[in-house]
Amino acid sequence: MDIENHQVDQKKIILEKGNIVEFDFPIKETLAFDGKIIVLLDILENIRYNKNVFAIDFDGKILWQIAKTENLDMIGYCPFISIEIENLKLVSFNWCGFKFTVDAKTGYVTERIFTK
Repeated sequence: MDIENHQVDQKKIILEKGNIVEFDFPIKETLAFDGKIIVLLDILENIRYNKNVFAIDFDGKILWQIAKTENLDMIGYCPFISIEIENLKLVSFNWCGFKFTVDAKTGYVTERIFTK
C-alpha cells in the first residue's frame, strides 16, 4: 500500500522528505499508486496540452509523462480530466469522452474505450 505523504501547493508537490517537484501548470489531483505518485495537471481551455498525466517517485524524480494517444492530439483540446484506480489498474478519462487504461510502470496506454 502506498502511504507516502505529500502536499500540493498550486504547481508544486512537496514530498514527505522535503523534495519539491514543480510543474508548468496547476495540479488538479494526485494519487499514490504502485509505488509512485500519479499527477494530473489542470489545463485551461485555451491551452492545447493533452499529455497532462505524470508519475513521480517518492524522491521527486519524474518517471514518465503519459504517452501520446493515437489521433487524439489532432482533435485539439482534449486533456485528461480525472485519474483513478479501477480493478487495480490506473485509468484516466479525457475531455473527449475516452477512458484510458494506463500502464503505471511506463505511462503507455494499454486500452482506450470511447464512453460517450
